[in-house]
Amino acid sequence: MRFQPVVIRITAIAAGFFLSLWHPSAAWVEGAYVNGAYPAWEHLAVAIDSFVPWSLGDVAVLAGLGLVAWRLRRRDWLGALAILGCYATWFQVGWGWNYDRAPIEARVRYDRARVTTAAIEALRARAIAEMNRLAPLAHARTRLDARALAAAWTPVVRAGGDRWTPSANPPKPTLADPFMAATGTSGYINPLTLNVHLASDLLWFERPFSLAHEWSHDAAYAREDEANYLAILACTRARDPALQYSGWLELFLYLPARASYPRSTFVPLVWSDFEALRTRNAARINARLATLSWHAYNAYLKSNRIASGIENYDEVTRLYLGIPLDRDGLPEPPAP
Repeated sequence: MRFQPVVIRITAIAAGFFLSLWHPSAAWVEGAYVNGAYPAWEHLAVAIDSFVPWSLGDVAVLAGLGLVAWRLRRRDWLGALAILGCYATWFQVGWGWNYDRAPIEARVRYDRARVTTAAIEALRARAIAEMNRLAPLAHARTRLDARALAAAWTPVVRAGGDRWTPSANPPKPTLADPFMAATGTSGYINPLTLNVHLASDLLWFERPFSLAHEWSHDAAYAREDEANYLAILACTRARDPALQYSGWLELFLYLPARASYPRSTFVPLVWSDFEALRTRNAARINARLATLSWHAYNAYLKSNRIASGIENYDEVTRLYLGIPLDRDGLPEPPAP
């Protein structure tokens, strides 16, 4: 093996290893990355992706696996590690530094004293009332209006700290869809190419929230509670009742669970939607595979400085109650 290729491979390995361990400061991430270099990459990646009907993320992952397998078959261990180093660098520089962004509470007004048991119960009552009110209107128009969702979502992410306009790219089909259905995964973004993917078995009232959630990840909000929060605000502040219904239903599902509800709590249409969720999950989810998948994702989140792991999803209640909203349904800015 010649000297120059060895140096290149070692450099690739070292870069991937270093960048996987290095955590830049939140101030640098907010200024130089999230509101600096990242928007240019996000817009470029989405523009390139718009020319093809399939997921470029799938192509990138399959190409990487193929290259690693090829180098291993040739017993070129250094070459295989160099490829992994390149992909680790691509992940961190292309999206991974968003995990080092300061929590949204640092960029909006947040009052922990607003998060009380009484406030949670009041929110539960409001969510139930909104679901019951919106159910017949939403069921009359079940088609997802992505343009209306994007119009409601864009001001939300900008109020949360983005000083640029993120792309609201349509979801692409993915080879991972059977795995998503079997594990109960509603969607994900490919951090290499910023493709948005939604599970094909999502019910109509799940799709608006799930799409806005994944858009929020693309918009540099890596934390799951923040993506949930932004998606709920986007849906509930929209004018379309189907979008509103999706937001209130998802917010209700993230509230602290109760053992049961009287039948009179919800109108029949809401009960039918709950039953549709149970039926879909019973038919599609593989409990053992889902458990393994969520354990792995829990470890992944904790390795990226999300201490609560998958419990971070449920922390959206704290954000919704702790962050006051203005008359347009947007997070209020921090006090001077």
